[in-house]
Amino acid sequence: MVEPCVRVCWGCGKEEAPAPAKPFQTCARCREDGLEPSPFCSKECLKESWPRHKAWHAEQKSGLLEGDNANAKEKQVLSTLKNALKDQPASDTKSFMELLMEADGYKLKGSYTKAEELLNKAIAMSPENPIGHAALGEVQALLNKPQAAAALYVKAMALFPKKPNGANPHGKNLWASSALSAVFWLNVPGGTREEQPDWFNDEELKDLTATLVAVAPEDLRSWQTRAFVLCPMPDMPPQWRMPEGGMMRTEAELQEAGRCWQRVTDMTPGGKEAKRPYVARAAHCFRTAQMVAAQLQAQNAEADAASAKQAEEVRKQTEMEAAKSEVVPVW
Repeated sequence: MVEPCVRVCWGCGKEEAPAPAKPFQTCARCREDGLEPSPFCSKECLKESWPRHKAWHAEQKSGLLEGDNANAKEKQVLSTLKNALKDQPASDTKSFMELLMEADGYKLKGSYTKAEELLNKAIAMSPENPIGHAALGEVQALLNKPQAAAALYVKAMALFPKKPNGANPHGKNLWASSALSAVFWLNVPGGTREEQPDWFNDEELKDLTATLVAVAPEDLRSWQTRAFVLCPMPDMPPQWRMPEGGMMRTEAELQEAGRCWQRVTDMTPGGKEAKRPYVARAAHCFRTAQMVAAQLQAQNAEADAASAKQAEEVRKQTEMEAAKSEVVPVW
């Protein structure tokens, strides 16, 4: 007998009661964006969860999986998983894969609790396989548990080889996807410094995002994340650890951030309205770069003026000392 699908509120995780109870409402913005509509138990819950749900929208729209419809996306997911599993032990592959695919089916139906249960079984079966951790991270994100999602993506990153051996590029692509999701969810406010991985700091994130755009240039999240690290936006303050002197960016870094947002603009499907936010972000980075350049120019001019003034004072002092030391004839 097939277990009935129980929808779960995206905001609070509450399960939908069977009829004749009032059914959950779904997010209208999800439908507008072409996403699977997220259920909410009430308008109040949607309103309270909107900041995180809005951030989730952005991640889903610019995610690794780009297709014409949900079926195309799902085929791509399964194809990628199958190819990545070629690098895993053959003895675990069959039953592990069955659990992954069954969990994915429940996830698509909105039964996230059941998907979570199956994925926990898969992880227990093969704890060193990063795919199970990444898949469970996605479910935790759908359940609006950013800290749990971030921890699972970080775990998957550690298990994925950055440069997998052999001719299978899918492991590297999935490592990149896990890294991008980890950075995204680690930046959701609410976590603690103790929960953050050691690499979640300013200098290492600059190195990591440079690697990500090289490894996954077709994933526009790579360019978004690189731009965000180089030039954080006022509406999303960074959550990572900063140097003691605070965040310092060069004109070149800010210019690169602007070019990254231009790349995101080019990769984003749709018309001007869809691209407008990224154009604005690129403009912000370029303006900031100009401000830094102007500030540096002013500082250099001030330093030059101070140096010239000091040189002039030294010259005058030298002349005075020379005048004092002159021998005046008595006659």
